[in-house]
Amino acid sequence: MPELPEVETIARDLDRAVSGRRIVATRLLWAKTFDARGPSLRSLRGDRVTRVHRVGKFVVFDLESGRHIAVHLRMTGQLLADGSSGLPKYARLVLAFEDGGRLVFADARKFGRWRIIEGDPRDALGIGIDPYDPALTPERFHELTRKRSMPIKTWLLGQRYISGIGNIYASEALYEARIRPTRPAGRLTRAQSGALLAALRNVMRKAIAYRGSSVDDYVDGAGMPGEFQKKLAVYGRSGEPCRRCKTAIRRVVLAQRGTFFCPVCQH
Repeated sequence: MPELPEVETIARDLDRAVSGRRIVATRLLWAKTFDARGPSLRSLRGDRVTRVHRVGKFVVFDLESGRHIAVHLRMTGQLLADGSSGLPKYARLVLAFEDGGRLVFADARKFGRWRIIEGDPRDALGIGIDPYDPALTPERFHELTRKRSMPIKTWLLGQRYISGIGNIYASEALYEARIRPTRPAGRLTRAQSGALLAALRNVMRKAIAYRGSSVDDYVDGAGMPGEFQKKLAVYGRSGEPCRRCKTAIRRVVLAQRGTFFCPVCQH
């Protein structure tokens, strides 16, 4: 599932590609792709995209009407601007623009979702503070983890307190901060909390620079893979030597996710 760096990359690409363009037609090819709790998909006709950005793990399209489209890519969702005249395989939803271009949502496993939101997207989506929000100071980060008995890796994946972090970058940041993923969140010291927040921001900033990690199906807004998977320190490297101490990287399962760490460097 795309995480913060991948979604940020896609949102930046699409902001350049579709901002300012007016929607003239919509086409839904898989009914469950569109969440019908809000306004209808047809109501987008005549509206203009004013901005594309990221909210947590969602790609959000701001519209001239004041509404928003929130897209959750899930496991295999892809947002592709313009492209060839034919529809790509697994196309599920299409927006056609006034200038003749289009935006296609392709999704092999059909788990991705589109939703029209009226009001603040973050409130509607029920997600926590963004890792890059200036209001998220080391002190606030530490307060959020206090009295939480779950493993810190599980806490990071929950989206309730901090949004956007997924399996890859939680593992990578915990390695950089030298914190074992099984450590209870509430047992982090203030110094460890500060180190982890800094590591999260640093790892994901690097991943954005490399346009994300293509370890599964992720491609950017132009359909191209990312490059950061070549730089991963622990994720997917079970049995391989730690880049710091040469101890074999271990894999455990936390929150039903494969979790990778160094048993010597992380404690």
